[in-house]
This record gives sequence, C-alpha cells and structure tokens, in this order.
Amino acid sequence: MTGLLLAAALAVSPLSEPAAGWAFATQARVFRGAELYGHIDGGAELYLELGFEEATVRELGKDGAVLEVELYRMSDPIAALGAYLARCGKETPADGLPDRHTAGRHQVLLRRERHLLVVNNPTGAPELSAAMVDVARELAGRLPPASTLDPFAALPTPGRIPGSERVVRGPVGLGAFITLGDGDVLRLGGTVTAVVARYGADAPEGPGTLLGADYPDEAAARAAFAYL
Repeated sequence: MTGLLLAAALAVSPLSEPAAGWAFATQARVFRGAELYGHIDGGAELYLELGFEEATVRELGKDGAVLEVELYRMSDPIAALGAYLARCGKETPADGLPDRHTAGRHQVLLRRERHLLVVNNPTGAPELSAAMVDVARELAGRLPPASTLDPFAALPTPGRIPGSERVVRGPVGLGAFITLGDGDVLRLGGTVTAVVARYGADAPEGPGTLLGADYPDEAAARAAFAYL
C-alpha cells in the first residue's frame, strides 16, 4: 500500500520526472504531516503551524554533480509565503526566475502558489549556480500559476522595512518576531492569519512593529483582544 501511495503522489508531482539533462540519483522520500520532523527536525513546528501538507525530496545527478530538490506543499498560498519569508533571509534574486525567490551558491529558494521549492547544492560548487536556477525554473513551471495574493496589503506601506514582513498563524511564528506572552496569546490556532512587519523612523507613527490579524468575525476578534 505504501508503494501505491508513493506512486500516486509522484504521478501528480513536479518531481515525477527529472529536469532536462538530469537523472534521479535516489528514490523519492515523501513526508506528510508530523513526518516532517524526520526531515527538518527543529524547524518543522513552523511549517506545521502555518499549514504543511507534504514534502517530497529527490536527488538529481549529472556528470558527477548532485543537486537535492525539496518540494513543500502547503495548505494555501499564504502558508507557502509564510514558510518562504521565514527562511529566505536577505533576498538575492537571479535572472530568469519570475516567481518570488532568492538564489545563492548553496541554494535556490522559490515560492509559487502553495508550494515552496528548494534546490540545494550540497558542495557549494559555484559552477553549479546556473544549473540550480535552470532546474528551479523548469520544476516551478510544472506547478500551478503563481498566486497574486498579497496578505500585507492591509499594512501601511510608508516606513515599512523591506524584508521584515512575516506571516504568523500561531505562537511559534509569533515568538520568533515579537513577544506578547506565553502560548497562543492572539488565539490564531493555526487557522487565523496574522501579518507583521517592522517600521523605521520614517514611518508616520515612528519606528515600531505593526501586526494585523484577520479573524473570521468581530466576535472572534473581540475575544482574542480580551484574552490578550
């Protein structure tokens, strides 16, 4: 049964076929739900809180070179954006990749729709930098069109520090950015989306941190505020 499930998953995955000119060097490893701890122990909590569904990991080989590809499927595009922002650091875009991404010598990290695509270069060999971008472009092209949703549209633009934006759906994500108390103090519960960003001295209200949460109704928002 496990083999049948794996085959079914790969049948609809961008990793069911290797990138042009490459061959699969290993069998696919698939992680679902809490199984993610077996792949990124120590960082899985944030993915699960945002809305993680499945990750597929495969290695590609060509002429002695090896690239590792990770494809994370999240519950929705905002969850994928949250996972991307949590690990992208200072973005360094590469030519030829239309989706939001950052590229370096060791890794290309790309977000498209509800997916997070990671192409790793374990050796850091600089001659593989262009190949990493090419692989990322081809595999991303097999995914659904990129989402145009902008959850940060609700936050004011003047004075916002670029790269400071984060998506939060629970205490793990919130605690990495701002401390308001122990536990799920905003009652996000992994389902309510909050967005947070830092602002500089040129902001109309001066420097600080601004957070906004989109609750399902006024009663839920009032209850969360009262709890806080």
